[in-house]
Amino acid sequence: MKIKILLSCFTVIMLLSVSQVIAQTDEYYRPDTLGKEKPQRKEIPPVEKQEVVEKKKEVDFKQQPFIDRLRLGGSFGLSFGSVTNVNLSPMAGYELTEKLVAGVGLTGMYFRSKYYGINSLYYGGRGFIMYNAFPMVNLIGELEGMNVEASYQKRKWLASPLLGASYSQPIGARFIKAVHLTILYNLSYNNQIDQYSGQNLSPYSSPFVFRVTFL
Repeated sequence: MKIKILLSCFTVIMLLSVSQVIAQTDEYYRPDTLGKEKPQRKEIPPVEKQEVVEKKKEVDFKQQPFIDRLRLGGSFGLSFGSVTNVNLSPMAGYELTEKLVAGVGLTGMYFRSKYYGINSLYYGGRGFIMYNAFPMVNLIGELEGMNVEASYQKRKWLASPLLGASYSQPIGARFIKAVHLTILYNLSYNNQIDQYSGQNLSPYSSPFVFRVTFL
């Protein structure tokens, strides 16, 4: 009997202890009893406003205004020795395509030959085409007309078709796009002979013509 009473008491005590522990546990985990810790604020770095830069649309070549396709410049050549030749030529060109330029030029030349006793000023003009065959190489065709001094101090017009090429270095100026180191061959050089004196009337000392051109 006593054992039953003790067991009953022990059971009651255990139940009370367990219920108390459960109550304390529930109390501990209740939201309003949790330690109120201040939430840490994460600092978000300011986002820089990235300006959207629109790429400039490349203007189609055919839509470029006349002034943007115009080239202005000139060429000069020097030769000293038994034949002195100093020539200057202002030039103007126009870009027909992205690779083809056509234009005209005027030429003034001081010519002196010790052998033939000539000391004179020659003048004339030229028409030319220039084709950009490779990035820094241009093929050039030219027709030059030059008024020269012939026998008996008479003057005569010479027509010289020239073919050649140039090594070109771009400089990016508004009207002068590049510097061209040019070599041309005069196809009519051997036919430009004075009928009276037998001398060659070409103002150049050989069929090869060297120039520096800014265009």
